Amino acid sequence: MQNNSNDNANLMFRKNKLASAIFAVLAPISISGAAVAEESVDKKKADDTEVIVVTGIRGSLVSSLQNKRFEGSVVDGIAAEDIGKFPDQNVAESLQRITGVTIDRDSGEGRSISIRGFGPEFNSVMLNNRTVPTDSGGRAFSFDLLASELISGADVYKTSRSSMAEGSIGGLVNIKTAKPLEIEGFRAVGSTKAIYDTLAETTNPSVSGLISQNFDDDFGILAAFSYQSREGRTDAANVSRYREDFVIPGSDPKGPTTTEKAWRPQSADQTYKVQERDRIGASLVGQWAVSDNLLITTDVIYSKLTVDDSTSSLSRWFSNPNFNSVIDENNTVQSLSRVPKPLVSQGVYQLWENGERLGTGQWNSANQGINGRDVTTTMVGINANWEVSDNFTVDFDLQTSGAKARSGDNFGGTLANPTQNVTNFALSGDAFSWDGPAIDFTGTPDSYYANTVSFNQTNRDDDITELHIDTEWTLDDMGVLAAIKSGVYYSDREKINERKETNWGTVISNYRGFHYNAPASMMNTVSPSGGILGGNAGLVNSWYDYNPQDLVDFFLGDEIFDQLPSFGNQIINNFENGDPTHATRADAEAAAAIAVENAREKLIAAQAYMPEGANGSPLGAFAPEHNAGKSWKVTEETTAAYIEAILEGEGWSGNIGLRYISTDTASYGNGNDLVGFNIDSAQGAGILDVASGQDISASSSYSKLLPSMNLKFDLADDVVARVAYSETMTRPQLSQLTPTQNYSGTGIYDANNELQFDGTIVGQNVNLNPYTSVNFDLAVEWYYSDDSYIGATYFNKEIKDWITTQTRQVTLEVPTYIDDVPSDAMMLDFDNTAPYNSDSADASGLEFALMHNFDNGFGVQFNYTYMDSSAAFTPGQENLSFALAGLSKDSYNLITYYENGPLQARIAYNWRGEYVKCTTCKNGQPEQSEDYGQFDASVSYDLNDNFSIFAEGINITDEDTRTYSTYTSRFLSKTATGARFTVGVRASF
Repeated sequence: MQNNSNDNANLMFRKNKLASAIFAVLAPISISGAAVAEESVDKKKADDTEVIVVTGIRGSLVSSLQNKRFEGSVVDGIAAEDIGKFPDQNVAESLQRITGVTIDRDSGEGRSISIRGFGPEFNSVMLNNRTVPTDSGGRAFSFDLLASELISGADVYKTSRSSMAEGSIGGLVNIKTAKPLEIEGFRAVGSTKAIYDTLAETTNPSVSGLISQNFDDDFGILAAFSYQSREGRTDAANVSRYREDFVIPGSDPKGPTTTEKAWRPQSADQTYKVQERDRIGASLVGQWAVSDNLLITTDVIYSKLTVDDSTSSLSRWFSNPNFNSVIDENNTVQSLSRVPKPLVSQGVYQLWENGERLGTGQWNSANQGINGRDVTTTMVGINANWEVSDNFTVDFDLQTSGAKARSGDNFGGTLANPTQNVTNFALSGDAFSWDGPAIDFTGTPDSYYANTVSFNQTNRDDDITELHIDTEWTLDDMGVLAAIKSGVYYSDREKINERKETNWGTVISNYRGFHYNAPASMMNTVSPSGGILGGNAGLVNSWYDYNPQDLVDFFLGDEIFDQLPSFGNQIINNFENGDPTHATRADAEAAAAIAVENAREKLIAAQAYMPEGANGSPLGAFAPEHNAGKSWKVTEETTAAYIEAILEGEGWSGNIGLRYISTDTASYGNGNDLVGFNIDSAQGAGILDVASGQDISASSSYSKLLPSMNLKFDLADDVVARVAYSETMTRPQLSQLTPTQNYSGTGIYDANNELQFDGTIVGQNVNLNPYTSVNFDLAVEWYYSDDSYIGATYFNKEIKDWITTQTRQVTLEVPTYIDDVPSDAMMLDFDNTAPYNSDSADASGLEFALMHNFDNGFGVQFNYTYMDSSAAFTPGQENLSFALAGLSKDSYNLITYYENGPLQARIAYNWRGEYVKCTTCKNGQPEQSEDYGQFDASVSYDLNDNFSIFAEGINITDEDTRTYSTYTSRFLSKTATGARFTVGVRASF
């Protein structure tokens, strides 16, 4: 068990029974697990002292404030307002109220946190001081997995101690669940509420309950349960990324291009997502005070989150020629026009005219996506706290935990209609607009042709076995040395990622390429109301989607064979309009016959294909199968040992220690091999063929020695100063340690018959070292009353071995095939992307916090954080190599509340400045989020001692989020999730 409580406060309070009782009054919930254990073991000493539990908004804030005051390091926390009543519906939403903490949301709900500008991967999240398994490919914890009703408090440690688990440069979050021996006698609480989502226009239920029984402080048992269902909606307008390219400023599609490249949109879409999520959470805790000096605690925590997303979008892929291009001062194309793609007959397009190849015409796509997320998390632990003697304590903690994530059969499909008229696109200050009649973008139900259609699964298992053995030796008459803490730690972690996909070579590639016309009968109309998409003059308010199973049934049926003649007809049409590929009509007709027969054989092979284990699946050949190149396993074994001296002098206290860690990593995976580049001459486009390669394994190891020091000075009775120094580390993401390397690429011929090839090689790096940081903190806190304070903190971090994802261009000789016939190999350029330890950076900042409670029931809480870093992003910065993702230079919270008798009310405003979401994820360019602010509010009224009613609102002003790349004029996304309002009733006995 990692005991992060204030050691000096514990020592002082052991000597002073009255002070101990006062501390229990002020901080009944937020005190650390170890301190609770010690109080439980020592319960006989406190039997004669009455303990009063403080509840409500003010009680929660005062509890956290007193915990902060007496801690031995820089820490902020949140306590439950009462048993089973956390301040917000989501733990991350509550943590964002803490100075220096900001959050990212998914579908309007808090999912991940940044601390002092360091994103989720830089922060450790513990549950009862135990590492929590995750459902992602890395270590970052998803807070939407955890029901807030199961939580009694959470502490954010911003400075490190040797007795704390390593791994967090940003900060360590310890989430705490309630224990039965912390609660007097019998308690039962429950709540039920209805949640209304304004954008989805749905109302869904949420229920929770907790029962606890404390049998004379000798034995206790607690059970808690929570269930929540939610239907949400997300509207978005997106530009996928920008491509540096020559464009045509004039109105002639065949006119001259610019002499220098400009950044033009690669594609754009408007997206409508409906999400259904169900979350079940439960915990069972038993505590047994075996004797006055031995307390045993066992607990089981269970969580199951099921999320189903259904996404429908209308999109456009912009290829050359782009004419009527308007370029702004930032060299960004703000508007453009695209030539049509004339449809001659079913599956046959006008690609040539009078011996000249026409510019690549515009396709508009109806994209359908189905994505699932089914995560089951189980944590089982046992803790034994043994006071061997009056001055020696041993704490033993063992846990085994696992997260199992299953996606189900996710779907991604593109049906596209060829534009029959010139169409226009323009960025606007807020998003973008399609310019022209809606039918030019949506087409008609019978005009959609299939491109890439596939299913996939991502299944992950994260299993952790963890052991802590900690000792504390309290010393008498040893001068300033008050105690010595020491301990050992062992962890064995294994994360497995299995990827399944529809077979590419036999199935997907044989249906793609816009050859097959989907039946009009399977197309449905999507017409969202309200939000970004309903009634927006710049966007299309109605378009088409389809059921994926209907598309699969068409692909695997007999009707599709009737469309095979189009393969030959396309070659004949090309020849008749001057395509020089074939010298005579007889040659063209022969090639056409071969093309039809080749397509027939491919269809037969595709329909006959049966993935392993897919017998009986309605997806048939499209059922996803194991993809070795995207599957991996990483094992990580860590041992650690520490020693920490607890110091106490006249008017000051502190701790100084040293922690040694050693980590051994083994990774297993499989890359893919480059087969060749296959060109479809009729369409003037090509695709890269790959195949699974050989199994790969690799191992690495590293060790670190991490010192820490925290000093606290009582400058006056109500003024505290702190100085802290530490060296910390953050491990690479587990997915970055895999030995895989994967190729992908597509190409298309432009009007000049030149190939535009977009190739990528994406790999990882098993030899990555952890980030390391040298940290310094200086804080001053003035507790000018029992429930009010002002504080300021300066911090600085010097980070080395920064892991950056670097993209380097490589040229490879690739075997080439034209219509499946071998041709001369081509030299193709690829963007080779992989992570490396390469840079260093510094980050520093100032935190200011104020909490004031008035005598009339009102109170105010305000905090502000300023950050600067050599890795901070500057708007307009080109060729960004790395940046501190998640760093907002400015962020603040303003919370006002009122509590008087049975009435409690609170309104909170949270604001964060712009920040980088990723550095090179947009075709080597960054993605930044604009500044964002959100109002939340809550009110409750106690009807009597047992029942209360309440209402809550999240994002009550219905704010949208917006992202851009490099310059604000390079719009990337605008997203709306709406507001959520809750009404409910709570009972307590």
